[in-house]
Amino acid sequence: MTKTRRTVRLTVTGEQKDADGRRDSSRTSCSAEYEYRDGIHVYTYCESDPQSGAVTRTQMELSAELCSIVRAGEINTRMEFETGKESHCDYGTPFGSLSMTIYTERIAMRQVGENFHARIRYRMVIAGADPVECSVTIKAEPVLIL
Repeated sequence: MTKTRRTVRLTVTGEQKDADGRRDSSRTSCSAEYEYRDGIHVYTYCESDPQSGAVTRTQMELSAELCSIVRAGEINTRMEFETGKESHCDYGTPFGSLSMTIYTERIAMRQVGENFHARIRYRMVIAGADPVECSVTIKAEPVLIL
């Protein structure tokens, strides 16, 4: 079993385009724990809501074939991505739970030295509404110690 662990600077960017062409995006940049084990890149980090202070712990597991994003805390979900496949999940928020269907179009990953980059393209349907085109981009860089 191959195992590597270190702290990285992680940037996660989500983009969405609805059926009317309206676009929305979000970006999180934070310190994360990185672990590589048996061909799977695992990133774990916590986010605090700026208004409520509530914390959500996120763990992303990425391989060339399958990716998952598990969130626990103020937001609760397990999203799974596999190229060409459909998956279903609930997205729990403080205001209630949303039923989601995800169809993964593409997963791309690249690693150069200690720098890692991944992009997941997918369509998402929330509670039977029109599909939304989505992507999530994950960039991890080593933490430089001066």
